[in-house]
Amino acid sequence: MMHELWPFLKLYRHQAGRLSLGMLLAFITLAASVSLLALSGWFITATAIAGLSFATAQSFNFFTPGAGVRGFSILRTAGRYFDRLVSHDATFRLLAWLRTWFYYRLLPFSAGELSIWRKGELLNRLVADIDALDQLYLRLLSPIFVAFLATLTLGALLAVFNADIAVLIGTVLMVLLIVTPFVVYQTSRKPGEAMAHQQSEMRTRLLDYLGGQAELLIFDAEQRYRDELRHKERELLQSQEKMAWYAGLSQAMLMLAAGATVLLVMYLAAEAVHKNYIDGPVMTLMVLGTLAAFEAFHMLPGAFRFLGYTRTSARRLHEVVKTPSRIVFPDEEHSLPDISQGSVTLDNIWFRYPNGLEDTVKGLSLQVEPGEHVAILGRTGCGKSTLYRLLTRDWDPDRGVIKIDSHLLESYNEVQLRQGMRVVPQRVHVFEGTLRDNLKIGDPDASDGKLYQLLKDLELSHMAHSPQDLLNIWLGAGGVRLSGGEARRLGIARALLQPAPLLLLDEPTEGLDTVTANRVMQGILKAAEGRTLLLITHRRTALEHMDRIVRMDAGKLL
Repeated sequence: MMHELWPFLKLYRHQAGRLSLGMLLAFITLAASVSLLALSGWFITATAIAGLSFATAQSFNFFTPGAGVRGFSILRTAGRYFDRLVSHDATFRLLAWLRTWFYYRLLPFSAGELSIWRKGELLNRLVADIDALDQLYLRLLSPIFVAFLATLTLGALLAVFNADIAVLIGTVLMVLLIVTPFVVYQTSRKPGEAMAHQQSEMRTRLLDYLGGQAELLIFDAEQRYRDELRHKERELLQSQEKMAWYAGLSQAMLMLAAGATVLLVMYLAAEAVHKNYIDGPVMTLMVLGTLAAFEAFHMLPGAFRFLGYTRTSARRLHEVVKTPSRIVFPDEEHSLPDISQGSVTLDNIWFRYPNGLEDTVKGLSLQVEPGEHVAILGRTGCGKSTLYRLLTRDWDPDRGVIKIDSHLLESYNEVQLRQGMRVVPQRVHVFEGTLRDNLKIGDPDASDGKLYQLLKDLELSHMAHSPQDLLNIWLGAGGVRLSGGEARRLGIARALLQPAPLLLLDEPTEGLDTVTANRVMQGILKAAEGRTLLLITHRRTALEHMDRIVRMDAGKLL
């Protein structure tokens, strides 16, 4: 169990001061509660006994215990407030730090390596699984610490009046401190682990359902997806119901244990009163002090009930963090010259995707000279896009050598590689903003005239009557106002705006009619003049303008 939680327990040091202060305040609050109830019981009983005669009533000191009751009451209230304030603040700070820490663990992964996890699943781990760790810091460490100190403190208090009762009650409470977490964890472990997986799957399916509404309605599959969501929801509710049932059972058992312990203290204290070892007010103090100390034990079932859930969340985070990245870039201080010519050399490249059944690229070799425009033609699934992902280092080849400007691809640092090539994938991300905002990602200093001319060359000027109206079009979330072909042409425009020596275009004319595709290709070739262009496509549109066409099939160049 601890090997999964230990890496996150070690991170305690990042907020050690605040978390430790929160634990100390929690103990002070509990000590004030125990003292308040014990002193109040002693005070009321002693006052009643003192009032039996005029002499004892006159000599009884009402002021000191009365001040103590008021003092412990104020201390309890203030302690509770500052305990919650400090503990929650420390936990939120630690969770915020954990999210940043986890995000930085994701940064070394390439786009290809990240694709082994679904986006919704990564988001769930970043948000929900890290949220679950508040159970570890706020509801596990603190209650155990407070309950242990409460047991020692109560034992010390009882020992002042009767050592035998103190040893016996301290032993009983220490056994409860060990047995209660173990029993609660064992009974709640399976539903807790199931709940973690079910919540993750529920969120992922809900994101798929909401994101795919259009397709689900078109293909009349919306009701089936909704039924699947209801089924997952029922499974989650069943796990939550089990957890709630175990919560009630554990609290009932703890209350029974508290009642039995208090009865035991009453019996032992009554016997001590009978033997004149202690008096009646002290007996009341011991009984009520023991009852108040159980406040610390009532927090234990909640902590260990969710320990299975917390362990599963920690394991899911650990799976991502401990997955090694195969793509490693040199430091930015690397002295290799920047990419300037854009020549590409592929020498006997072999590659198979993780868990793939066969190689996707098989012994591929190709030489592209600086400024040359080369089209790689092939049917869907022949390995063209894989070649594109190898050139951008989404993946590294299993065997073979890739060079740009006669230097090994892996010898360029990431900044050099991204600045030396401009890439247009099949799926282009459009940011929520104006058309101008999206274009200036490629060149922040580009003038409106340059932007408009490029849009005109790529057949995008039809969307508005004037250049200003065109550039001020609000594209909406994810470019909802653009068709698939328009979004792809916007991506091409962004890539062409910055004069990188190497251009990689993956299916740039997909989704366009023949006439528009020809015009777009002419605009691309015009903007790419003097630069190396590697065009990956399965269409023959405007390929007569390319310097060279090579055909790819089954991972090989023919």
